Amino acid sequence: MGKMKIKAKEKDGVVKVKAMFKSLMADKEEAEKKKIEAAFITYIVGKVGDKVVFEATTSGFMAENPLIKFSFTGAKKGDELSFTLTDNHGKTVTDKKKIK
Repeated sequence: MGKMKIKAKEKDGVVKVKAMFKSLMADKEEAEKKKIEAAFITYIVGKVGDKVVFEATTSGFMAENPLIKFSFTGAKKGDELSFTLTDNHGKTVTDKKKIK
């Protein structure tokens, strides 16, 4: 798991988000083929303040460097959107971006 690219823009009360998460997303089968350790994101949560705006439980089935797109209401320009990722080893990574 590594860096995240996050874009969030508010227009007419709706915030549109695009986020890409750097990860091999290698499940057990793929890891055996590539002779690497299995490594994939198991949980993604996006928040603005204390409000959860995106939540997903995932597994190695997702493509490498997964991209998500979604919209939500209840935030404004200047608010901070944060994502926390948890991998199959329990390691977490958090990144933040201000809504434009």
